[in-house]
Amino acid sequence: MDPLNFAYAILKGIQERIALTEQAILAGSPKTMEDYRQLAGELKGLQFAEREVKDALDRNEKAESN
Repeated sequence: MDPLNFAYAILKGIQERIALTEQAILAGSPKTMEDYRQLAGELKGLQFAEREVKDALDRNEKAESN
């Protein structure tokens, strides 16, 4: 698998996990405040990773167009 396809596959996996985590929070899955904090922390980390991968893909796209 080439690096670009790998990055898009990782991005898709991250986005799917973000959606599942958001659904769990909104559905009231966390029964304790600690459970909520854990899910919120996971969501924050996933969102950070998503931004990093998107930024890297954008930089790559701009470099290829120049």
